[in-house]
Amino acid sequence: MRRFLFVIAAFLILFSCQKKKSQNTETPLKTEMNVSVEHSDYSKVKEDFLQEIRPWKEYFIVEDFLQELKNTTPTEALNNALELKTLTKHLKDSLNIEPLKTSSFKARINVFENETLRLADMTYIPSISANEVNGQVEKIMVIFGSVNDKINTVYTKKKFDSEINIDSLFKNQ
Repeated sequence: MRRFLFVIAAFLILFSCQKKKSQNTETPLKTEMNVSVEHSDYSKVKEDFLQEIRPWKEYFIVEDFLQELKNTTPTEALNNALELKTLTKHLKDSLNIEPLKTSSFKARINVFENETLRLADMTYIPSISANEVNGQVEKIMVIFGSVNDKINTVYTKKKFDSEINIDSLFKNQ
């Protein structure tokens, strides 16, 4: 009799512990972190001056990366933040174009790096909001635009200086 009760108890335990398949057909709700946001476009380097910075390969890598970041979700932006941080470090370290080696240009690059570091730091904050991430990505876009504006300014001035011969103005006096 004991064996019979033991077999029935084991039988009941086995069948009662089976997992029930739940059919959850609900689609997951989109949170703000998963909503794609199109960020404003930054100013570009003029076509005339692209040839001047062509040897600076890291610049073009960062620019391509930012183009992908232009229309993204906050979650994707955070996932790509560490890679952007690395690319920005390479951009800063590889500046080898003589006309751009000025303190004002380096300051813009430093500000750009600081803002990408801030975005990378946001990846470690669990309670970060979508608005904060989107705002940071927007700042990065604006600052990269200011880097491009400075490139345009440097080469516009260089072009202007080459077109005007200063010595000829002072020879006639």
